[in-house]
Amino acid sequence: MKQQKKLVLHFDLNKTILLADSKYTTQTKEECLQEILVGYAWGKLEQRDEKSPVLWKLLTNNFTPIRPSEDMISYKEYICQQFPLKTEGDPDDITEYNNSAIEQRKQLYFQFVKLGQPCMKLKPEYDRIVKLITLPKAVIEELKQQAEEFGFLNEDEVKQRNLNQLLSDKDMLNNLFSDNKYQLLPTFYKTIINLKKQKREFAIVFRPFGTDPKNILREFNKFCLGEHPCFSGRNNTPIVKFDGSKGTKNYIILDKQCALVYRQQNQLVTGTLRRTDKQQLEDGYEKELEEEQVQIYNETQMLLKITESLKESCALCYVDDYHFYQAQPSEQNAKQLYVDQQDPDTLHIFFDDGIQENENNLVQVTDCVTLENLSRKKCLNKYLVHVDILDVIKDPDYFIKQIEICERNRNEEIERIEKGIPEEQAEIPKKTDWELLEECSDADYLRKTILPLLMPALQLVDIERPKDPLEFIAMYCLKNKEMVKIPQPPEQQE
Repeated sequence: MKQQKKLVLHFDLNKTILLADSKYTTQTKEECLQEILVGYAWGKLEQRDEKSPVLWKLLTNNFTPIRPSEDMISYKEYICQQFPLKTEGDPDDITEYNNSAIEQRKQLYFQFVKLGQPCMKLKPEYDRIVKLITLPKAVIEELKQQAEEFGFLNEDEVKQRNLNQLLSDKDMLNNLFSDNKYQLLPTFYKTIINLKKQKREFAIVFRPFGTDPKNILREFNKFCLGEHPCFSGRNNTPIVKFDGSKGTKNYIILDKQCALVYRQQNQLVTGTLRRTDKQQLEDGYEKELEEEQVQIYNETQMLLKITESLKESCALCYVDDYHFYQAQPSEQNAKQLYVDQQDPDTLHIFFDDGIQENENNLVQVTDCVTLENLSRKKCLNKYLVHVDILDVIKDPDYFIKQIEICERNRNEEIERIEKGIPEEQAEIPKKTDWELLEECSDADYLRKTILPLLMPALQLVDIERPKDPLEFIAMYCLKNKEMVKIPQPPEQQE
């Protein structure tokens, strides 16, 4: 039996494994969810007559990240059209106008499923999604009791203390769960638990883009200790420790396992999460260097240090340089993922909502031996996975499924290399239409099999208003089912 690969799983944070967006610190997790879902409600612009205003009308019965048809726009796109941002004029006037427009947009985002609003029909599904990000009732009650006993930790105190000090806090993260919503989504934790049950060798690397991850790491460490309120063994919750006890591997992240990437200087600073704005990093970390709390590595040492750290630790946190990317946005200046294409025993996978097929990627994959940048097409679903957070919320096995796809694609590549077949000459085995359909994501499957019939049926039922709308839709679909050609399993094909 072939030995399983060691998995090195790199996770972006915002909109990948947590809802909160670091750019809007005052938004609640539910408001962050609303701003995402408002872009997943699809409809068309309609006008009753020439004198009537053009209005947006909902035409889908569920949230989906995929545009059902080219002539549809999301409710978020419609709102942005109603409150466009200015780019020309007096800078102060532009700022004032744009701030007002953004605020008006948000007000509509945050009430889009309320009574009388265009997306109110999606309220039942919205409520189900909110329930998935809400803590269990028993956990909420326990946190309330602990808050009365320990109180809340002041955010300024959190910033002033390092991870080693925060590890022994007794407040049980009450301030992180004050809105009774998950911070790190449960699918992330269930992935780790699942991998441990499979006895897989794996490492976790948090890869935020300029975000201060201290609270996220604080929560993750509590999980590793078995002290996370949702994974503590109390209130019928599961518990699986990752603290090195009883011969297990230790995934707790301390300051020494954290690092900051400085792209302009091409340097790596380990042992801290505090970023300095001084050009000479030695000046910005003078005190920490004297006390040997941090170390600075140049470009040639950086790659070696990253490789060594992954061998020494099961969990790391590398904060990438967002300010550098923001000043010069390009794939070359984005997050870096180093892989060894000649290593058949290790598989790096980067999960990020900023990974796209046809747009500028937020992750650049580089071969650590040749230092060659690999094409996006070559890396997708092997080293890179585009994440839609709605899938993460709704499917507890989402990451496990994506890992299996990446491993399968990597194994096929290794087999080709072992046989000495050049990449350009490799014969790609053709999959049947049935196999391709079975491998589709949930959203793609529905788009290919149901939506081509369901969308016109729903539009027609809205116009006709029959006495029995369900029977009307069923009859329409049966009469027009030839519009959708669903492939049959090979054994059913003649």
